[in-house]
Amino acid sequence: MFDADAQALRERQSDGDYLLPAYDDWCFSRVPGTVADLLGADAGPRLPAEATAGYDDVSRVVVFLVDGFGLAQWDGERDRIPFLREFERAGRVTPLTTVFPSETAAAMNTFHSGALPAEHGVVGWNVYDPDADEQFEALPFLRKDGTEPERIDRADVADCESVYSDLAAAGVETRHVTPFPSEETVPHTYDPEDLSTFSDAFAEAAEEAPDPSYVFAYLPQTDAVAHPEGVDSEAYRETAAETFARVEDAIATLAETTDEDAGETLVCVTADHGLVDTDPERNPDLSEPPFDLVSDLRTLTDGTPIRFSGSPRNVHLHLKDDRIDPVYDLLTTELDARVFRKREVLERELLGPDPSPTFERRLGDLVVVHRDLGVWYGDEEPGNLGFVAMHGGLHPDEMLIPLATATLDSLR
Repeated sequence: MFDADAQALRERQSDGDYLLPAYDDWCFSRVPGTVADLLGADAGPRLPAEATAGYDDVSRVVVFLVDGFGLAQWDGERDRIPFLREFERAGRVTPLTTVFPSETAAAMNTFHSGALPAEHGVVGWNVYDPDADEQFEALPFLRKDGTEPERIDRADVADCESVYSDLAAAGVETRHVTPFPSEETVPHTYDPEDLSTFSDAFAEAAEEAPDPSYVFAYLPQTDAVAHPEGVDSEAYRETAAETFARVEDAIATLAETTDEDAGETLVCVTADHGLVDTDPERNPDLSEPPFDLVSDLRTLTDGTPIRFSGSPRNVHLHLKDDRIDPVYDLLTTELDARVFRKREVLERELLGPDPSPTFERRLGDLVVVHRDLGVWYGDEEPGNLGFVAMHGGLHPDEMLIPLATATLDSLR
């Protein structure tokens, strides 16, 4: 069943051409709390009860998170991928918004903790932390030159605690099937460049997971191919088809290894964000006229301009004090974009309420969210302006994601 409330959610959260997060109810941030609640644990706010109505006596939850496969992508691939149609018939697809920024670094820190970006402080793929005098990529925890930051610890990238200790305290074991190990869960790793390795890793997790348990499987391949090729490309369609073939095989393995006398297993498919195709020929370069913004930026103590904060769909500008107003006027004149001042970001709670000190010091003086293009620095990262599909902004195709749920029995 495809939930008819997708349009209602879209209309309720719309702000012109932009879509705002539904932090109070139908938001991706509430998925971890919902999983925990179904398994008898308390790990923060959950989705409204109707999201999981009818799912009783759940002893295992399995979540497949397909990176970048938003609601628009689910709709676009439904006719080409039978698994999506079959899942709809077996269960339901509930629309959610993701968090802002609609990108992996922010969303996945939320997914593992239940904390909103305004709490954990990861403002995008790139983070500038003035206390540490560092700018770095959040997920690989690397500077742009490939070295690890020296003045901030990896543990301090996100100001939050994971939900897995709460699950463990309630007797729920968590297993992760991901390309990278997790110290707080039982890891089952695979090679992200070779999807065939996913099947063995998942089979191991499915066979060994006790009741009650939570199995989380992360598949980043669709997002990776979309960036250079776009969502309207043969490469993207082939990768999506292969990804869901692996998910379908994993569910079959789950059915084979699950005791029919055990409690119910709930299977979920979701995404951290969607994607929007930009136009590399028109993606604005902030280092070129009419912008030439590099000289307006604040610098690290060694004089390096602070370019890298946020992402091309979520640009955080850390500006010299006397350049904030002139740059605001320039950007609002030249770009088809929302340019938020720091005060407005906080007042509108765009990244969530209750901002932490970590978030407040990392938040840019201006935050630029283009309607449908990527905006970045071609002098340092021209490749980012050449990407087709992007995410991080407030376009409906980035912000709306599916939460598809079905019992294992209904999928057998």
